[in-house]
Amino acid sequence: MEENMRQTLSYSSMLKSEIAHLDKGGGRHCLISELYAMIKMSSIMLEKYGECFILMNTDNAFLAERFLGLLNTSFDFRAEASIRTSSKSRKKNYLIYVMGENATRVVKAVEGGMILKQLCCKQAYLRGIFLGCASISDPEKNYHLEFVFPDNKLALELMDVLKDFDINAGVIIRKKSHVVYIKDGEKISQILGLIGARKHLLDFENLRVFKTVSNEINRKVNCETANIAKTAKAFVSFQEDIEYIERSRGIAYLPDPLIEVASVKLEHPGATLKELGEMLSPPISKSGVNHRLRKISEIAEKLRGGLHD
Repeated sequence: MEENMRQTLSYSSMLKSEIAHLDKGGGRHCLISELYAMIKMSSIMLEKYGECFILMNTDNAFLAERFLGLLNTSFDFRAEASIRTSSKSRKKNYLIYVMGENATRVVKAVEGGMILKQLCCKQAYLRGIFLGCASISDPEKNYHLEFVFPDNKLALELMDVLKDFDINAGVIIRKKSHVVYIKDGEKISQILGLIGARKHLLDFENLRVFKTVSNEINRKVNCETANIAKTAKAFVSFQEDIEYIERSRGIAYLPDPLIEVASVKLEHPGATLKELGEMLSPPISKSGVNHRLRKISEIAEKLRGGLHD
């Protein structure tokens, strides 16, 4: 059953599922920072009739589950929650209410001085933001992580937090949303580590290493293939140049140091530079053979252009 569920979830959803079920232990200041991120992203805080209210309305089951768990762990109360299902799309919406004294306690905590003071709190904040508004591509396809915000203030706040971890992100406006995005695989991997997604981090790093090695192998193979093709083309060209000189002027037309290598090349058209060099008397190196063949090609080119005496 778990395997079937995994197959129906997107990569983003599977990652959020892992985050939603992380241990809720640790310092209370970190839990409050995570709650702060969730409330900023997905909740409404208001005061009405002398009472404080918090309302979260989300279709993100993992966010709702984590939010309820953090409220219970941090403030020792259970918020009211309900599920509404659309009659048309059958899509579920999760409504979470926090009212009265409990809401006042939560608001005072997230608006107090406990949040985002330490790096561990900023990691917790990233976890809450990730659950609330992140979308990540399957790394088998490409590296792309983005956070979608309703206003510029929240986008800038996230970018400031990311800079504390030496992570630079871009920002664009898409319709009415402000989108903070990262396309660097190494930085995305770093974020997965910061938010505690250890299982997905391991899988992501294994895939990233595999893709890096594969790309390097492909680059080398392409380079070697290009070099082989270039060498083969040059060898054919050398053969044609020698044959042209033989037809038009005769091999004896060449300077003495070039006559022997031209003759051997005509007799052994498929021989390598090394093999040609070993057939000469005295033998010479591959670079020596290549140098002489290039001299022959220069002479052939001048003869074709009528520039050689």
